[in-house]
Amino acid sequence: MSESDRTRVPGWFWLVAAVALLWNLMGCGVLLSEIFAKEAMMESFTEAQKEWSRSTPTWIYLVFAISVITGLAGCVSLLVRKLAAIPLFAISCIAVIIQMTYTMLIDRGLQVMGPSGAVMPLLVVVLSIVWVLFARFCKGRHWLV
Repeated sequence: MSESDRTRVPGWFWLVAAVALLWNLMGCGVLLSEIFAKEAMMESFTEAQKEWSRSTPTWIYLVFAISVITGLAGCVSLLVRKLAAIPLFAISCIAVIIQMTYTMLIDRGLQVMGPSGAVMPLLVVVLSIVWVLFARFCKGRHWLV
């Protein structure tokens, strides 16, 4: 398909893609903060919360990195209208689900952080699923090649 044959996309496509990009850039920022400024991020935590956060295994940070890097790459792919956005968002989504399942359920995150601590992880999971579904929707509309 030549560039001139590409299906035009509505303006809201660019808005959704830009929001996804900003969201994933924020995720990259959180990852970097977790790695390089963890103690500063925990200033308002209770001692139990600090202990829980410090006990996070290294492999979770690797999974976190996979989720944000593939999510960011998925956003770039979406913005240049490439089908690669679908598998990239899918990998990101799987990594998010692994990370959140471990930290919030297996490693007692909900118990330690309380119900309000579930809001952001739930939002992260929901949006990672939304990005996959949006990319698949765009494929069906022939907006991605």
